[in-house]
Amino acid sequence: MVCILPIGSYEQHGPHLPPTVDTEIAQYIALKLAEKITAQVLPPIWYTCSDEHRAFPNTISVRCRSLIPYLEDVLRSAVEKCGKVVAVVGHGGVWEAVSLLVQQLNYELGPRVLAIKVWSYIFVRDHAGSDETSIYLAIGGKLTGDLVDICEGDISLFGKMSVDKFSKSGIVGCLKSGEVSAERGRRMLEDALGRILKKVEEFLKV
Repeated sequence: MVCILPIGSYEQHGPHLPPTVDTEIAQYIALKLAEKITAQVLPPIWYTCSDEHRAFPNTISVRCRSLIPYLEDVLRSAVEKCGKVVAVVGHGGVWEAVSLLVQQLNYELGPRVLAIKVWSYIFVRDHAGSDETSIYLAIGGKLTGDLVDICEGDISLFGKMSVDKFSKSGIVGCLKSGEVSAERGRRMLEDALGRILKKVEEFLKV
């Protein structure tokens, strides 16, 4: 059996998106994969490392040194029950921790866990901007505020300092209402899902 574990975050996504965006996108991709490879989708891990967003009120962050042992226990237990596990990581801020943990587990257990970094397959130029908002609408997500045209911060600074130092709204990059559409998001997702599925199928052959 194969299990798919969505890993996301509960962090601010500007004034127009809920803090659950990363988790919802990861869960959507997990469910789509399960349709293709006949897998069980496990309940998602919501709270992860989001220290770069802690200055904003709608963020709950877990210290990475606390999260890693918990994730290890979850993955080990999932491997025991499922045989193989695909972790779909929808939050970039936790990727390094997950990647290292999966590497260590596979050294010990053999090729039992695959980690998929969603944002390596979906090219986005922003955080909570036109790209990510379009993707969220494409999975059936609902806006929590009005779309306001704004360009704030530089995406190259993401992960290097607290987001509030270079963005007051929490948006990084550009949000332009004229560029936001569910159809645009669907095209981005379809392309990514095909490439993710290919990666997963290769993993399952090992």
